[in-house]
Amino acid sequence: MNNSLINKTALVTGGGGPAMGSSHCNKLAELGAHVIVLDKRKDKAQAVSNKIREDNGSSEYITCDITNINEVNEALDIVTNNSPIDILVNHAGISGMSLPFEKVTEKIYDTMMTVNLKSMFFITQKLVSNMKKNNWGRIINIASDFTMYGSPLASHYTASKSGILGLTKSWARELAPWKICVNAVAPTLLKSELTLASVGEEFLNKESKSAPMGSLPNANDVSELVAFLASPSSKAITGQTISPNGGRTIVGI
Repeated sequence: MNNSLINKTALVTGGGGPAMGSSHCNKLAELGAHVIVLDKRKDKAQAVSNKIREDNGSSEYITCDITNINEVNEALDIVTNNSPIDILVNHAGISGMSLPFEKVTEKIYDTMMTVNLKSMFFITQKLVSNMKKNNWGRIINIASDFTMYGSPLASHYTASKSGILGLTKSWARELAPWKICVNAVAPTLLKSELTLASVGEEFLNKESKSAPMGSLPNANDVSELVAFLASPSSKAITGQTISPNGGRTIVGI
């Protein structure tokens, strides 16, 4: 897939994240895409973008709070005037593990749905018009393997990620006439900042050793899949959920 994304512009939400976010950005840039790093943390977004440019890639960054739709629209209006989006990676999200559903307040529930689902819906709605105009596009939604088997102590998180799978299938059907492929990537537990804060390193190490492949995937493993789904090579794949999980989750289709 070397240079398969030259002349394409990719936007990654939550792209300043130290694990998957930055990994997705770096991988897409390696394949030649101009990468727009979107994150509410200016220092994180700027650092990822600067690193891409230092490595002779093409990048810029924008900062906004994805829960504020008006703020998002204003930021996207500015950046898309110069760089219409061909590839959208909806990566931004929050974790909600280790919380019994009896303890989930309305505020916690609403925040989870707003960050993980509502923001993704309206960001995609804002950017899809250019993909239609070009009769080409790739939308990759980051979900979770929790959607495949359920998870105790994370029902509101699992519900938000399950909603992503429904949107993925619906958008895939609706946007197919414009050759826009829409897919979901459902990673398993990774040693990310959010996951470590939720379940701790001891739990992750135990899960890694018990996985059929002997280890859990890392962020780069997930980014390799994202890059493939963003590429022209994935033109026959749409409406699918693919889970890089080292065999930890094996379910029927």
